[in-house]
Amino acid sequence: MKFSTIASAFLAASSAIAAPLAKRDDGKNKTILLTNDDGWAATNIRATYSALKDAGYDVILVAPVQQRSGFGGQFALPTTEKLTEDGEFSYPPAGSPSWGHEDNDKNIWYFNGTPASSVAFALNYVVPQHFDNKSIDLVVAGPNEGLNLSPGMYTLSGTIGATYASVLRGYPAIAFSGSNSNNSFFKDDELRLSDDLFPPVIYAKKVVEIVDRLFNLSSARPRVLPKTTGLNVNFPKVGDEDEECKDPEWVFTRLSGEDSPVPNLKYSNGTVKWSDGLFETATECVFGDCDLPSEAWVIAEQKCKTPISVFSIDYDASYQQAKSVQKYLGPLFD
Repeated sequence: MKFSTIASAFLAASSAIAAPLAKRDDGKNKTILLTNDDGWAATNIRATYSALKDAGYDVILVAPVQQRSGFGGQFALPTTEKLTEDGEFSYPPAGSPSWGHEDNDKNIWYFNGTPASSVAFALNYVVPQHFDNKSIDLVVAGPNEGLNLSPGMYTLSGTIGATYASVLRGYPAIAFSGSNSNNSFFKDDELRLSDDLFPPVIYAKKVVEIVDRLFNLSSARPRVLPKTTGLNVNFPKVGDEDEECKDPEWVFTRLSGEDSPVPNLKYSNGTVKWSDGLFETATECVFGDCDLPSEAWVIAEQKCKTPISVFSIDYDASYQQAKSVQKYLGPLFD
């Protein structure tokens, strides 16, 4: 393995997803940036990298060198030329450069940063300097080791953080998260990558399925997804963790709504513990299609279903909200 030095340096509806795929026009001319928050050496991301490559896509993997779950959209950069701590799974060890790539695959990079800064590193350095500044057609984040459901996790998840960091830069992006919460090293799982019951393999196939569908339907559109738009996808337990679920169905959902948890805490006898809270602002429907189920409800109540939710990074309030508040503050503007 070579570690290069710093000095060198909308889905119309869920039925559209479920419909049979036509042959991809030319997947080989599509380039995908792949990242995550569990680290570049995690099994989930490596399985997805292989599946996307096998499907004909040009994939550039750039991800944090260490586990960075829960870092949200934080934008941390290396402060030293070399790692002061081991990478995740000691891959690479402390003392290695703060960024680098696999010796046998220069499309696989690590970066000593967060998911959001890894995206920026990919777009501002790796792609321009090492891939002739080729166009990125889609950013894929994950699949995360663990679910990322509801508005409560939208700001906490590093996987989603990498996704909205991409959308903010004008790139269509999808966050994928899985119910397999084990943190595993890809080299320990190499023999299982041909096992159809291995959850990372099933998730990787489903990633390819939705990516295929988006590109297959995009020939008449200038973009895979509308501007300011991203997707949040959560996979149920599959394969070894639920042998009755090997090919989960897609369900079009929304982030908020029934059963949507918000991180909270409980205090007892001088200690505090994590607790999921249910608050009206996360469970009621204010915007969007109120007939859609929440992604959290689908995972909790429906077996072998994969919710797909659309989010927007246009953080301006609605026209009606803005006008209401402007009226409240009216005298300030006289």
